[in-house]
Amino acid sequence: MSNELANRIADLRALIAAPDIVLVADRTGKPIGDVAATYFAAGTFFRLDRISAAANSIPVIDYFDRLALDRARDSIGDAERRLTAAMVGNGAVAAGASAVEVWVAPRKNEVERIRAAIQEIANSGMTLSKLSVAASLLGDLVKS
Repeated sequence: MSNELANRIADLRALIAAPDIVLVADRTGKPIGDVAATYFAAGTFFRLDRISAAANSIPVIDYFDRLALDRARDSIGDAERRLTAAMVGNGAVAAGASAVEVWVAPRKNEVERIRAAIQEIANSGMTLSKLSVAASLLGDLVKS
C-alpha cells in the first residue's frame, strides 16, 4: 500500500464525521475547527472508536436485531454530538482536549464511572445488549 493511499484511508474517519461536526458547529455557533478538534478529542477520551469497532462484530440475525443495532449506534452518535456541543459551548475559550477537560472537571466522578463502564463493555465481547447499555450510559452524560 502506498503512503498516499494510506493517508487517504486515514482521512476517511474525518469525512464520516463531517456531517456531525457541521451540525454541532451550526447549532452552537462555534467554528468548525474548534468543533472538529473537540469532537475527535471527546471520541478519543471515551474511546468510541473501540465501541464502534466492536459493534461491527455483533451478529445480526433478523430485522429487529438490525433495527436495535442501528438505534444503538444512532444513540451513540447523538450522545457524541450532544457531548461535543456541551464541551464547546461550556463558556470556556477551549477546544479539543482542553474543552473535554474543562467539561469533565465538575462531573469527574460520574464521567469516570461511566467511562470505566463503557470500557468494560468494549473489552468484554460486544453484544447487542451491551452496545445498548453503552449508548444509554453515554446518553446519561448529556442529561446531567
